[in-house]
Amino acid sequence: MDLMYKLRCLVYPTACQYCSHATLLEGNLRNTEETFRCLFVENDDLMDYMLPRMYQESPVIVKKWRTWIPSLQKTIDSYSHHIDMAVVVIPRKYGSQLEKTAHFKSQTLICSSIDTSGGWDQVKKRFQHNKRQFCNKMDKKPMFSYRISKESKDFDLFYHEMYVPHIRKRFQELAYCDPYDKMKYMFLQGFLLFIEEGGKSIAGVLCEIQNDTLFSRRTGVLHGDEDYIRKGASSAEYYFTLKLALENGLSKVDLLRSRPFLNDGVYSTKRKWGASVCLNQASDTWVFFFVPKYTRKVISFFEMNPVISCKEDKMYGVVGWSSTDLPSAKDHVKFTDQYYSPGLDGLVLIHPNSEEPVQISFA
Repeated sequence: MDLMYKLRCLVYPTACQYCSHATLLEGNLRNTEETFRCLFVENDDLMDYMLPRMYQESPVIVKKWRTWIPSLQKTIDSYSHHIDMAVVVIPRKYGSQLEKTAHFKSQTLICSSIDTSGGWDQVKKRFQHNKRQFCNKMDKKPMFSYRISKESKDFDLFYHEMYVPHIRKRFQELAYCDPYDKMKYMFLQGFLLFIEEGGKSIAGVLCEIQNDTLFSRRTGVLHGDEDYIRKGASSAEYYFTLKLALENGLSKVDLLRSRPFLNDGVYSTKRKWGASVCLNQASDTWVFFFVPKYTRKVISFFEMNPVISCKEDKMYGVVGWSSTDLPSAKDHVKFTDQYYSPGLDGLVLIHPNSEEPVQISFA
């Protein structure tokens, strides 16, 4: 059994370069009474992430099979008249084959970072109002303090009592916790920043410094306790991480990756702290969205699930716009307030009765 497992581990990465899982699903679209049929092609976990965002209940699996990646365009063409959308995750080397026919191109994970080169006042200017208020309070009368640790016993506290409970409570059935040994290796390359309340460690950040960048690798809250979060423990993690970067003369805090949806919880939190968004250069895959027709259902999907897309060297948000009227100047301001992040050049609005989306540039 162990030998077979090892063989599968060796063969699977190679097989994924040529063959992919295909799943055709059908169910009621969230917040509507309409049936939505979607084809997923991937050797990834994007479908598991997207399904709860798409469907009211678990969709029906209409068909499941393996498909040959080099001839994937034929598969998509053959199903284009029977689906509302296709989401395809493929190795980068096949990207050029699908770029011309795909409607939007994205990634399974995108990167975020905060520029600290301009000093604390410049950093705070990019915060949303409630984050700036929190930091102003901390500057005047701190509710929390921090300590740095490289002690193994503190790593065990962080991993078992903060990181794992926090991830499991936050993501529930979608939770994935890095193995202990992998996290211990990260810790040995860096250190822990603990948030303290009254001498008690209530949250922590696993950090590493490389060149002029502080990497915030993993975070956790003691027992995943919502009371600590409501008190501001998670905000204190950002506050002290940024302060530590500034104290050490570092020019950036790297917040790593999140899902490429503008209303994803992890991405939204980083955005509130003024984070810039950029492509994940380390990714070895692309995500392509194929939309046979901009129907009311498809527009509803992108209203509920605005996604970050990229074209050439620019990044845009794809947002559904259900009105038959073009967005007004007031709508432009609303969209900017709702979605702008440094690194995003604008939005692409898909709307009824249109072959082409409307582009909104961020000033």
